[in-house]
Amino acid sequence: MKLAVATRPHFFIEEDKIITRLFEEGLDYLLLYKSHPHPQYIERLLNLIPVKYHKKIFVCNYPCFSQEYKLAGRMININHEHCGCTTPQGKTIANSNNLQELEELKKKYDIIYFGPLGRTFYQSTELNEYGKKVINKKVWAFGELNENNLKKLPQYKFGGVILDKMLWDKFDACRSTDYSELISYFCKLQKIINKL
Repeated sequence: MKLAVATRPHFFIEEDKIITRLFEEGLDYLLLYKSHPHPQYIERLLNLIPVKYHKKIFVCNYPCFSQEYKLAGRMININHEHCGCTTPQGKTIANSNNLQELEELKKKYDIIYFGPLGRTFYQSTELNEYGKKVINKKVWAFGELNENNLKKLPQYKFGGVILDKMLWDKFDACRSTDYSELISYFCKLQKIINKL
């Protein structure tokens, strides 16, 4: 099962150091998404991350960077698919929170991140049964994950896991430069996921 991390929606000072360290610890992919991106800030962050890790980064909003920096590919918002770039490079990754649309999305995109999962996904019999039919290696679990529900993912045959809030909550970007707790927690989650 692949392990990915989605960035926080805003930029912060230690971000490039944390991302580099996560890759050093074995992170498979990074989803570089910013809610109000500016191309100069995206470029600056990419330039601060060692080039050898660029092939493991998916970028949103500025897909031309996928070609320029030889990134893994681009993230697509299926509601706003126009990317403004005629020759995007790499794989495509799209989001979905609807099990019924997964079949169609799997035909069109290389990876679909599905979520947020939350408690209702695990408590609904209908979703459980249908989910087991449509989820496969192209679908990665995302959102509202914790140590307990990570262990339930194998029954759905997800191909990967995308960590976000549960990981970033271990670091206060406004008050600290010590991200050791975040890295330790990543390693703990990585061990859980590697056993799935």
